[in-house]
Amino acid sequence: MVSYFNAIALLAGTDLKLALKDRSTFMWLFIMPAIFFYFIGTVTQGGMSIGENKVRLLVENNDGGFLSRHFETRLEENLFDIIRPEDIPPTGAGEEPAVYRRLTIPPDFTAQLKADQQVNISFVGLRNGLGNQYDFFRVQKAAFSVLGDLIVVKSDGAVASPETLLQATIKPRPVQLHVTPAGRQMQIPSGFQQAIPGTLVMFVLLVLLTSGAAALVDDREKQLLRRLASAPLTRAQVVAGKWVGRMALATIQIGVAIGVSLTPLFDMQWGAALPMVVVILLAWGALCTSLALLLGSLSTTDNQAANLGAFATMTLAALGGCWWPIEVAPAWMQQLQMFTPTGWTMDALHQLISFEMPWQSALPHMATLMVAALLTAWAASKRFRFV
Repeated sequence: MVSYFNAIALLAGTDLKLALKDRSTFMWLFIMPAIFFYFIGTVTQGGMSIGENKVRLLVENNDGGFLSRHFETRLEENLFDIIRPEDIPPTGAGEEPAVYRRLTIPPDFTAQLKADQQVNISFVGLRNGLGNQYDFFRVQKAAFSVLGDLIVVKSDGAVASPETLLQATIKPRPVQLHVTPAGRQMQIPSGFQQAIPGTLVMFVLLVLLTSGAAALVDDREKQLLRRLASAPLTRAQVVAGKWVGRMALATIQIGVAIGVSLTPLFDMQWGAALPMVVVILLAWGALCTSLALLLGSLSTTDNQAANLGAFATMTLAALGGCWWPIEVAPAWMQQLQMFTPTGWTMDALHQLISFEMPWQSALPHMATLMVAALLTAWAASKRFRFV
């Protein structure tokens, strides 16, 4: 029994040494991930979450009454910095005019509200998507706050005026709603918190599906696998040795990446559930190892294996949320993520690292990855060929 496992260890160690001696594999294993950590993490630092800074809003107030001024006050409370059309500097010759968020308050705004009539206001944002929806939501919030203040005034039997409106504004509310997040963090992951886990997941897959799969094809083309077939080794030993060697490569890459992320340059906070994070990453490495063996067994040339591996990596990385937090993507893409192995891994890492969920929350992801790794390894062993 000892000699059985010694043979597997010998094959795995030989493959690992050959992989580490290859300059391209060494570069993509150790150097490129750190570069991507820094570049992507620096570029996206703070860029994925909705900020709390005021944004400029061009207000064309055609009313001038006290309710329109009160509306402007509510807009400022909702993080808008109000500017007037007369405040915009003239555009010089050949210059593009500046584009602003624009709000138009119609004439007789105050009179119509006092008379309980419907009033239409016009808002034009800067862009489409989540940012514009957030701006529109804040405009709506300010408008409903004005209506709420009017309702409070009238419920007290008073006439709407600047004085009664001020009293309604400062009047304590008998019912208050306090909302707190279930976890410790509400913001969408950004910066190093998104870049490091996402890049690590992508590069483990990239190295194994390119170098790992291509090396197996190269061994077959050079008749090395045929020589192993004539050696006193079982088929299971050869397959296990190839699998363990590539898994060792993934383990080294994961360990080095975590170590680099803890340096002062990155200061990555992996959260309190770091042991479970490591388990998830190792389960991911096992699945990538099985996929590499399967791809290497199905490919006919090393170039074919490398190209297919790179294509699969880029596709799965994009769909699984390795390049950007999937939380900012449309709902259909968030649902699609959960049908990809990169999505299972990134969802588990986000729960553990970014949202600080307990380690038990990642158990379904871990089980899914391990089952997928075993099934893929079984398929790879069935398709494994020496010639």
